[in-house]
Amino acid sequence: MPIAANTPLPSYVSGFLPGEETVMGQSIQVDASRWQKALADRGLPSLEGILASPGLRHVSRRVVFELGARDITPENAFQLLYYSLAWGLGKRARKFNKRLDGLAEDQENTAKLLTEAWTAVRSGEPAEVVYSTLTTSRGKARIPQFGPAFSTKFLYFAQGPDIPPRYVILDKVVAGSLHEAWPGAPKAGWYPDAYGRYCSFISRWADLATEEINGARKVRADEIEFTLFTRK
Repeated sequence: MPIAANTPLPSYVSGFLPGEETVMGQSIQVDASRWQKALADRGLPSLEGILASPGLRHVSRRVVFELGARDITPENAFQLLYYSLAWGLGKRARKFNKRLDGLAEDQENTAKLLTEAWTAVRSGEPAEVVYSTLTTSRGKARIPQFGPAFSTKFLYFAQGPDIPPRYVILDKVVAGSLHEAWPGAPKAGWYPDAYGRYCSFISRWADLATEEINGARKVRADEIEFTLFTRK
């Protein structure tokens, strides 16, 4: 069933608007040493920044967003990918080795797809178009083991920190929290048009939230995503 675009803003969202600082500060603990060894073992480009140091490190949304402001190059695209993956996977890093095996399978093609996706984001293409650079029309990953949920994380962070996000993270937790507006929502493998409708829907709820606080500030779309993800 498609998402019901006219669903009113629920009180569990309007009553909990975290604000930009809380969203940007959301931090995840990452085992940098594990990442460094795994990348070296596969001949993948090495890490830069805080994850180039050994031990446990904290990666926030802000840190990853800053990578999205860099020049679009294959080298920078790999760094943005690593950090968006590390932030999404956390310390436990489910299916960590399989995911990195997928990235290493064809590094040239991985770099090509990532730079194409980043360029589409920078150009402000429609959400379904930017999503389609990393995901097929049937919701399958174009980069092995780098599925739709992580594709949306890469697209989200590729926007950089200087503009309100148009492309928003979608994963099984967020989809499951939208059961009133999107009953029976798939938990993975979203088609491009579904992702496009989702981004439009979240932006609409952000606009409604802005109205509810009488325009005191502009509510960001990722505040809505954050609220859905942390919903109890």
